[in-house]
Amino acid sequence: GYCVVDLSALYLDVIKDRLYTAPARSRARRAAQTVCMEMLEALVRLLAPILTFTTEEIWGYLPKDRPVSVQLAGMPEVHAEYRDAALEERWEKLLQVRGAVMPELERLRRDKVIGNSLEAAVDLWASGDLLALLESAKDQLPAWFIVSAVTVRRGDDLRVEVKKAAGAKCERCWMYHSRVGEDAVHPTLCPKCRDALAAMNA
Repeated sequence: GYCVVDLSALYLDVIKDRLYTAPARSRARRAAQTVCMEMLEALVRLLAPILTFTTEEIWGYLPKDRPVSVQLAGMPEVHAEYRDAALEERWEKLLQVRGAVMPELERLRRDKVIGNSLEAAVDLWASGDLLALLESAKDQLPAWFIVSAVTVRRGDDLRVEVKKAAGAKCERCWMYHSRVGEDAVHPTLCPKCRDALAAMNA
């Protein structure tokens, strides 16, 4: 269902990196935290009639600008402004691509080429609208597939190739990057984590 498939196996898995490694004030991290709070409050309200004591305990940990009890909060409201058919269609297509990538990652794990998905890099070939979509989302694709790198190339139908990632492992985010070791101050970090630390210490 929703909690196991959509949340645990997909969304929460995808946002782990930004929650753990992005600066506290970064837009990506704050956006993920906002979504998590929205989902948590909605789920607690929906489950309150069934899991009375559990949801009441969870409610006590939420910010205090809410009714004193979840039983007084009512059902969650549907936010019409959150509905976006074009965005939903975009992510449905990206889900289909993810569905083609994940079995290839599992094959490399099974063959003991990689231990976990962050040890992998993905090459994608596509054409037409799908190519344009992948190119527009290419900065997000490594997080979407939970790999260290993704390359998008022009081809015919969608083709996926998964291989061991190049470079060294960043000790902070565990992604592999060819530029780990370039920074004398942070020789074990990738550029993304180096910049995150700089932002956190600014």
